[in-house]
Amino acid sequence: MRVLENASKKIFIEQVRLLYVNSMVPILVSVVVGAALCWSLRIIVNKTALIVWFTLFFTISVARVGLLFLFRKKKTAEYDTTKCWHNRFLIGTYGVAILWGSATLFLFPDSQSHQMVLLLIIVGMAGGAISSLCPSLPAVSGFLSLMLIPLVLKMMILGSDNSLFLGVLILLFWVITLSGAFKINTNIRENIQLRLQSIEREKIIKTNEERYRHIFNNAPLGIFQYDKDSVIVDCNEAFANIIGSSKKVVIGFDMLATMKERGMLSAVKDSLTIGEGYFEGDYSSITSTKTSPLRVFFKAITSPDQTITGGVGIVEDLTEKKFSEQQIQYHTTYDSLTGLPNRRLLLDHLSNEISRAGRYGHYGALLFIDLDNFKTVNDSLGHSVGDELLKLVSQRITDSLRQEDSVARMGGDEFIIILTELDEIIELAADKAREIAEEVSYCISCPCQIEGRELCITPSIGVSLFPKSGIGSGDILKQADTAMYRAKAAGRNEIRFFLPSMQDAADERLRIYMEIRKALDNDELAIYYQPQVDNSGGIVGAEALLRWHHPERGLVPPGDFLPIAEETGIMRDIGRWVLRSACHQIKIWDDAGKLEDSHIISVNISSKEFGAPDFVDMVITILGETGATPDHLGIELTESSLISTGGDIIKKMMTLQRLGVKFSVDDFGTGYSSLSYLKSLPLNTLKIDRAFVNDIKDAGQDIVLVDTIIMMAHNLGMAIIAEGVETEQELLYLSRRGCMVYQGYYFSKAVAVKTFTEMLESGNSSIAGKQLS
Repeated sequence: MRVLENASKKIFIEQVRLLYVNSMVPILVSVVVGAALCWSLRIIVNKTALIVWFTLFFTISVARVGLLFLFRKKKTAEYDTTKCWHNRFLIGTYGVAILWGSATLFLFPDSQSHQMVLLLIIVGMAGGAISSLCPSLPAVSGFLSLMLIPLVLKMMILGSDNSLFLGVLILLFWVITLSGAFKINTNIRENIQLRLQSIEREKIIKTNEERYRHIFNNAPLGIFQYDKDSVIVDCNEAFANIIGSSKKVVIGFDMLATMKERGMLSAVKDSLTIGEGYFEGDYSSITSTKTSPLRVFFKAITSPDQTITGGVGIVEDLTEKKFSEQQIQYHTTYDSLTGLPNRRLLLDHLSNEISRAGRYGHYGALLFIDLDNFKTVNDSLGHSVGDELLKLVSQRITDSLRQEDSVARMGGDEFIIILTELDEIIELAADKAREIAEEVSYCISCPCQIEGRELCITPSIGVSLFPKSGIGSGDILKQADTAMYRAKAAGRNEIRFFLPSMQDAADERLRIYMEIRKALDNDELAIYYQPQVDNSGGIVGAEALLRWHHPERGLVPPGDFLPIAEETGIMRDIGRWVLRSACHQIKIWDDAGKLEDSHIISVNISSKEFGAPDFVDMVITILGETGATPDHLGIELTESSLISTGGDIIKKMMTLQRLGVKFSVDDFGTGYSSLSYLKSLPLNTLKIDRAFVNDIKDAGQDIVLVDTIIMMAHNLGMAIIAEGVETEQELLYLSRRGCMVYQGYYFSKAVAVKTFTEMLESGNSSIAGKQLS
């Protein structure tokens, strides 16, 4: 509907334009005819009437001419403004028509000869106006009616037979001319419509041609057109570039006569015979020396009678796609950092080597290598140093191997070596595997310089021999992994061969991991509290210690499951649960008035937990949700975790300290922290490790270390707590050296919440009232 409306408006605009374009000559002619009429009637008609009539006629005609000039100067052809111009034209036309009609009433002469002159002039003017006014039905119908109807009335008024006959003839003339004007107007509208449609089609064709030319010239694909004789008649720049040539050389190229590539020739022939062809492969250009992987689609161009007159070819350069596929294939099978094969390629290669070893009766070995303390290097010196170290290690491993052996990177700091054709006797094969493993370990362990720093890193290596009956590549890999963990457990920088007992231990570790998961969900974990007391036996705080009430094995010691929790990553969930449980209990005791202002309940936090970016937010959230007072919460960090946690450790500690949380160093003296680093940390308490406390009775070198730690804490303004106090001798020695807070079995083991609550109520541990002398 909107389309028809727009078309009608365009036709109307064109009709009005035709009115103005075709009216200049008729207006001038009418002025001349009007002047001639007045001249012929000057003797027999009142001159005043003639002068008045012609003056009005001339004035209106001049106004109409001026309107024509104004119309030609207008710049736009909007529908609304065109309606105004049409109305103005009608006013002028109707004005002239009224004057001509009034002439028959007021200027009608008595002389019959002059009457015939007037009658012929009016009828002639009416007939002549049809050609210029037919574009507008209102203009032509109004003009004819206003001119001829008064003349018919005049003939009727005269009443003679001749005048009545003339009146009837003029009336018939009016009807016939009006009918003809309607038909002419219809033809004009149809012609205008056809012309506008033709113009619109030309615009569409031109737009499509421009669009086609734009696509043709700017398409990323090569496009070329050829005739029925396979001669290229046009092409775009992309096509010329793809084949390493130019348009000037390519246009006019006869493909069937000069091309040698059989696949391409076949595709061209197919397009000119069956209508389409296809080629994909490497193509060596005839016009240049360039060879490229291409995909070409040929499609025939047909005439209306379906005769093939030529064709068009679309060429896709597959060079980048092929390179991308090669890159994807490379990255799926090789490590991007070191360039070594990755796990996927390794397993394929290992499966082949296991099959080959079984087929030819010799043994091979899989070496699983993990770099010791690599995470510490990565965290403390940055990932760039870590990456360079990994690349150096991979190069050293590669250089130390035999030509028939292979190495792969599993990810992180883990590497795999496959040793082949070691020996037909398993014992000798194991000896050779150990020799190669020792050589690899020595090469890796040699000091190196990276970014101006001297580094030394050692490997832990697990070894599994193959083939083994019923054991595939995945199991061999797991066995070597298990042996590697046994090497780490042996003190790192060790080599261990896989034994069946190791698999049993690995299975046990997996079982414990799954059971820990269930323990978290089934409320099998509990918090016990070991009192921290002063030299009078009074409780000053406690350490929250985790216990596992296993439904079948009873109370499981922490040492049996916490290391596994650390290795498997579940420790963070456990640590969150411990912190929440301890804070919840602090709130209960505090609300009951059982905690004094100085009482601190300490929670052990691992380095992984403390190093998490959201650790501070987690503590604040738990304190807020449980309502625990931060002044009663202590966080214990191991000395090693202070070094490996990262550079934002001080910021984290300061944030929590401002809330009231206290920090202590657990197992102090077992790590490698420097005094200057220790001074920079906002610590509240040092805890002497139980190993030093238990050796007091031997009066060895550890006593000097205990004395040093106590003196250091006093000098730094920190509190000091001795862990693992079990005898009166240890207690007396520590007391004399100035250590006044103790924790250990001499006072109390870790106890359940109910028992520790009773201790808080009494104010003493289980040996309350016992004084030091």
